Amino acid sequence: MRSYKYILGLILFFSLASAKAQDLSRVDQVLGGYPANFSSTEALALKITRDFSTDLEKARAAYTWIALHVAYDTKALGKSQRVRFSYRSQAELEAKKKQFRKDLALKTLKRHKALCEGYSTLFQNLCRHMNIECEIVSGTARRMITEIGRENLPSNHAWNAVKINGSWQLIDATWAAGWVDYSKMKFNKEFSSAYFASDPDEFAMKHLPDDKKWLLSSKIKSNADFAAQPIPFKAFLGKNIRLIAPQNGIVSIVKSSGLQFLLQNLPPNTKVAYHFKKEKYGQKVKAYPNGNMLGFTIFPNVKGKDELIIYFDGVPALGYKVHVK
Repeated sequence: MRSYKYILGLILFFSLASAKAQDLSRVDQVLGGYPANFSSTEALALKITRDFSTDLEKARAAYTWIALHVAYDTKALGKSQRVRFSYRSQAELEAKKKQFRKDLALKTLKRHKALCEGYSTLFQNLCRHMNIECEIVSGTARRMITEIGRENLPSNHAWNAVKINGSWQLIDATWAAGWVDYSKMKFNKEFSSAYFASDPDEFAMKHLPDDKKWLLSSKIKSNADFAAQPIPFKAFLGKNIRLIAPQNGIVSIVKSSGLQFLLQNLPPNTKVAYHFKKEKYGQKVKAYPNGNMLGFTIFPNVKGKDELIIYFDGVPALGYKVHVK
């Protein structure tokens, strides 16, 4: 009987997950036909409210519209974003802060350009027009392998926490919009669903909030835990892949023994490859079943400190700092 209930539970779980994915896919399809320009944030929120019924769909619609129509403002990078207010009372200060957020949301909507604060402010503004509780979360974001192990990274990013069906979910509309080629300071538009209602543990591989109440991960408890993780990339994010080993982003490898990887939910037909920065060419590996997981082993050719990238189907998935002995 217990086995039957377990199997039934799995069926229900995957059925609900599949239904959610289909619902959000429909939302994205509808949003693809939305106009790029609205007279106000209220007008966009009203259209979303008319087209969708659940808070999940409405929040996803706001996320998708922003990601599709707002580009990252690379020209504003490095410029001071500090805002100063003169005020005579706390009430006046709060009123000015509220007006600033309202103005920034409208500016982002109209210009179709913003830094992360503009993205997160517009998302919050739209949610509040739709009576969805939403907060802006500031904190540290990691992008590069060189940042692994660094506990002193600055607070450099903003994202959102949105309450859906009584549960707080994490979203990053900025990173959903695309990516910046920092060598050319060029923004490349590329929509990603990976940063909407993300798994908290996966989200915490790249995001560390200043206020730890928004650290919804069960695994990450400190700056040290955050810094020690590998860097996840496009082929890993949003795929429900679970990294079992190695979970530390800084690893020592004995050259003759190699380094073993174990992952859950990695599709069996995934083509796995790896590349060490010091080596000219990458190498393909064959994943093998290991219980309910898939595993593979990588072997370096050059000793010393290096950077390692794991690829799934030719796309970067995980990054590590390594020391080959």
